[in-house]
Amino acid sequence: MPRTGRVVSLTGYNHIIARGNGGICIFEDDEDRYRMLTLFEDKLVGNGIGVTAWCLMSNHFHLMVDDPNGRISSCMSGILTSYVKYFNHKTDRVGHLFQDRFKNIPVENDIQAIALADYIHMNPVKAGVSAVDNYRWSSYRAYAYGYDGFGFGSVRPGLTYMCPHGAISLAL
Repeated sequence: MPRTGRVVSLTGYNHIIARGNGGICIFEDDEDRYRMLTLFEDKLVGNGIGVTAWCLMSNHFHLMVDDPNGRISSCMSGILTSYVKYFNHKTDRVGHLFQDRFKNIPVENDIQAIALADYIHMNPVKAGVSAVDNYRWSSYRAYAYGYDGFGFGSVRPGLTYMCPHGAISLAL
């Protein structure tokens, strides 16, 4: 049976999720995380897709992206393929790394976008990994403190919601 096509977001904003096959670890160390962030910058930002919120966990990642030109499928395919080649070579493994294809959930309004940014940033807390403001591998600090050490996120003033350290801005 053929796969169904991806749902297209009317706003251009999407929640992207990719999980390790069978829950396996896809980020073993900081080198792996930096590799993925570099791929996001090169293949998403480099193709006009804004990364509005992100979080890397050990066995999956979340992104909220602004894709005004409908390029997310080809860009994510390139990211995941490049990362699998890198990771499999590094770990001397073969085969699938990611479970199925990435999930793509349209974000259609401001309320949904705010809730999604909160959900993405709270992932380390829900997993019992870290407090939200101590977790290095998400865009939370860019929202809370105005600083993103990774430099590719597109946090813009606009909508505001409350977090443990004050107001966070988000724009659709």
